[in-house]
Amino acid sequence: MDINEKKEIRTAIEEKIVELEQRVRDLTVATKPMGLDNAVGRLSRMDYINNKTIDEANLRASEQKLEALRRWLDLIDTEKFGKCSRCGNEINPKRLLFMPESTRCIHCAGK
Repeated sequence: MDINEKKEIRTAIEEKIVELEQRVRDLTVATKPMGLDNAVGRLSRMDYINNKTIDEANLRASEQKLEALRRWLDLIDTEKFGKCSRCGNEINPKRLLFMPESTRCIHCAGK
């Protein structure tokens, strides 16, 4: 992987981190408990509970992806960056641009 590809991937990772940080903030607000003083009907409360469950799952997934991106950003100037965590081969730079949080090459990701 050459310097320009690394620079492009670094930019993609940094942009994705900013995007995910905002998403985590939004989901954190969305998953706060509803106060008992909110007068809503039974069906509205059920919708709220269902949406909250989905938002909580999205929040956990976003936090995990954010952590993975931060780890990759820390490793970007090391020899470990861009290497598959399973087989050790280089991950295609195009894959890293599309999915910067990828830690496996396309062959190992499919297994």
